[in-house]
Amino acid sequence: MPVRNYQADLLSQLADPDYAALYLKASLEETLQDGDTAAFMLALRDVVEARQGAGANLNEANDLDQALNLDREESPTLSTLISVLNAVGLTLEFKAA
Repeated sequence: MPVRNYQADLLSQLADPDYAALYLKASLEETLQDGDTAAFMLALRDVVEARQGAGANLNEANDLDQALNLDREESPTLSTLISVLNAVGLTLEFKAA
């Protein structure tokens, strides 16, 4: 039985902006429940990687890589998050809990 490359399959799915939005929404909801911000940052990094592979024009790729560096001790700022989301064609949306 052939083994599937989970990461490649995920990146392929995340190239679709609608799927990427749902993926980040689910990841953020989990982060708000368990406080694991590193998991959300990993999800965001996956979306950026997928959108780069999908031909998104991410001129600030070096800045994105630095902002999404999982080894950083400090969390990115809200303005950094908004910049990254803008770069991949997504935005934040809020709803009543």
